[in-house]
Amino acid sequence: MSLVYKLALPFFLLFTLPVTQAAAASEPISDVRVVIDVSGSMKQNDPNNLRAPAMRMLVGLMPEDETRAGVWTFAQMVNMLVPWREVNDEWRQNAIEKSTQIHSHGLFTNIEQALQKATANQKQADPDYRRSMILLSDGFVDLKPGKAATQASRQRILDKLVARLKALQITVHTIALSDNADHELLKALSMATDGWYRQADSAEELQRIFLHLFEQSTNRDTVPLADNQFSIDKSVEEMTVLAFRQPGSAATKLQLPDGTTLEQSQQSERIRWLHEDSFDLITVEQPVPGQWQINAELDPDNRVMVVTDMQLRTSDLPNNVLVGEQFDFEARLTEKGEVISRPAFLHLVDGQLVRKKATELNELPLNRRPDEAVYRASLGTGFEAGRNDVIVTMKSATFERQRRQSINVIAAPISIDTTQLEQPSRSHRIEVEADAGLINPDSLSITALLREQDGDEWPYEMLKIADNRWRLTLTDLEPEQDYTLSLQLRGATPEGRQVFLQPEAITLTDNRAVQPEPAEAATPVQEPEANTTETEQNIAEQQETEITQTVAPAPEPEVAPAEPMSDTMKLLIGNAVILFLLLVGIIWWRRQTASAVPAGDLI
Repeated sequence: MSLVYKLALPFFLLFTLPVTQAAAASEPISDVRVVIDVSGSMKQNDPNNLRAPAMRMLVGLMPEDETRAGVWTFAQMVNMLVPWREVNDEWRQNAIEKSTQIHSHGLFTNIEQALQKATANQKQADPDYRRSMILLSDGFVDLKPGKAATQASRQRILDKLVARLKALQITVHTIALSDNADHELLKALSMATDGWYRQADSAEELQRIFLHLFEQSTNRDTVPLADNQFSIDKSVEEMTVLAFRQPGSAATKLQLPDGTTLEQSQQSERIRWLHEDSFDLITVEQPVPGQWQINAELDPDNRVMVVTDMQLRTSDLPNNVLVGEQFDFEARLTEKGEVISRPAFLHLVDGQLVRKKATELNELPLNRRPDEAVYRASLGTGFEAGRNDVIVTMKSATFERQRRQSINVIAAPISIDTTQLEQPSRSHRIEVEADAGLINPDSLSITALLREQDGDEWPYEMLKIADNRWRLTLTDLEPEQDYTLSLQLRGATPEGRQVFLQPEAITLTDNRAVQPEPAEAATPVQEPEANTTETEQNIAEQQETEITQTVAPAPEPEVAPAEPMSDTMKLLIGNAVILFLLLVGIIWWRRQTASAVPAGDLI
């Protein structure tokens, strides 16, 4: 880039900022409810009460742009620790003060009542709100009346409360702070409402888990952070820096663009500084534009969040997706809520989209047509099981914006069971059970492709034998040969998203290692089970007929021709026939001669 271009660029942007084409659809208001277990078992699982600083971090990250939030604690009873209302400085200060009341003295664990109390003011779904709940517990439902009441309460959560939370469109994120927690219940709550379930192996992990769940619950603009350096432009009204540290290490410092240093002791009305044992949370109003530096350890969870009129808007991705799902993704820049569309401005903006899995980064295409203000991408291809971060960055010579979303990618919503049957010929039964929380069983169809070692392939349709179970039985497989079985699933998620999934192929191995018979094995076919219903029998017979029509039958074995007769054998047989005829002739001649002699001559 020439020196003239660099000098002229700021003035050029000054006159090209920003012209809009239409009002952007307003983002939903974030509604975040935090529900924390304070039962006595927390003394063991959280001995240093790290729930309190984790809550303070969450409170400090809450944006003030019409965000609603509240905090509840529960054991035998439920306490509204911080009232649910609009987030502002007064609410935030009250929440930080009330965090000291988080304890581990409660009796019993009434999760049902905690869920009811925390959502008591919710009567119906509201598209203007993005509703989220973060539930932290270390145990099972446990009520004072006893085991029967406890089991009944747990069942009501699964049968009634989950349906109510779904109807209200409340996403429930759950955290299990113990190996002894009711993981099945917490997972059911989160998966049914498209939330995340996380297990904290130690209380020290709580701060980072709370950060990730906060990012799932709200959309905050950030600026890119590389080697603890970041750039702030003139449109940023407020920035919040989160810097993680090793417990007991020195407090974080911020280096300003002019080289001066900002420390904790310099707090003022314009600078809020929350210093905890393992992190610092620093909020600066009207920060100086330019290049800033965080003087602390490098950490992948460090963040710089900003409040600004120039924002990056992106499509909302589901929290949980299946491997193979694909999504149309959009990103756009807005100024005071309206999309920036001036071509001369957008021409100077560089858009980047990356998928991050652990430490691996893959850049994905993010394209914008010259006549549009929207950047588009297709997501899903190449996603791997586990957490995948989708990070969008927009930057020019004068500003940088970044947004990240994390999605939990699930390998397959099914469990597969294979069994080799005890039959005279080699047979295998394959049964598939679907997870109704991830895929709608009524929409699901499963096809299978059996591949032999020599490359021959045989297609099948799996037979549905129950509401949520499919079966395929393969018979007359060749002994001691490995087969590969590939499945394809077509259906829809409970939310109605269409999916096409291909789980990892299954290898069928002969467990009995039977010696092969001399006769050639027949083509493998699907046979109906002995105890199937008449309808299933008809379906199986129809499948067998279809297979017979599509697969050419094996040729009939040819009879081996007899060996040719030798010349010696032919001569012996010929002589024997001549001798036989000669003997017959002599006998006949003697009988004729005897009958012709007169009787007197015989005397």
